[in-house]
Amino acid sequence: MPFDSEGNFTRIHSWEDDRVNGIEIVTERHDEEDDNFAAGFNETFLRDGRVAMTGVIDMGGYKIQNCGKGVIGTDLITKDQLTDNVITTTNNLMLVGDIKASVIPYNHSCWLLCNGQAVSRTEYSELFSLIGTTFGAGDGVTTFNIPNYQGKFLRGLGGDSAGSIAETQQEGLPNIYGRAGIGIQENLAPFDISAANGSFYNAGVTGVNKAHYPDWQVQSYYLDFDASRVSHIYGASTHVTPVNQAVYYFIKAKNL
Repeated sequence: MPFDSEGNFTRIHSWEDDRVNGIEIVTERHDEEDDNFAAGFNETFLRDGRVAMTGVIDMGGYKIQNCGKGVIGTDLITKDQLTDNVITTTNNLMLVGDIKASVIPYNHSCWLLCNGQAVSRTEYSELFSLIGTTFGAGDGVTTFNIPNYQGKFLRGLGGDSAGSIAETQQEGLPNIYGRAGIGIQENLAPFDISAANGSFYNAGVTGVNKAHYPDWQVQSYYLDFDASRVSHIYGASTHVTPVNQAVYYFIKAKNL
């Protein structure tokens, strides 16, 4: 069937011509059938794209197979292309040497748990070329160590941080100090240090000392210091412990 001026299928010829030529034909039935054929073809599309789809393709649960890979922006893509694109996108999002936090407790895909483990210099050549033996030389020949971030907070390098990414900066707090006057009372005279405040407090009488003043009745007074009187964070731990929640740190060791 040929196309009409609008690019639609139309009948090949008019059955009226056969009637003029004396051929016994019921034209109405044939005209209707030809019109049905033309309408049916107009619901399909040609391989060269001359007829564009105007509706939804209902595959009835079947699939289109053996498609070529899409080339231009308006082409369909195959499953292989989609999978490759997802892998490429994932690779580009995170580079070898990047760190991530996770609740997964073991090595997975191209990610290694940052527990100081020794890994192959060959299998993880990209990471080895990046960090070398910065975190340990492994067996010195075939393996190297990745970072060990267990029990550590990660911090930006610079300022008053450690000098390099391979160095662990030990915990510490600024010193807390103060000064207060103390006196010796003769003959048990009252000694008032009740004005002490903040981290300082009056510890009261702690003993009698006559070593330097044998003829005096002398009492020794102490002014004690306790930082927890100012903030509850002092004394709450034997080391510096900010509020935290544990996770697993991983390093990207190779591309997929």
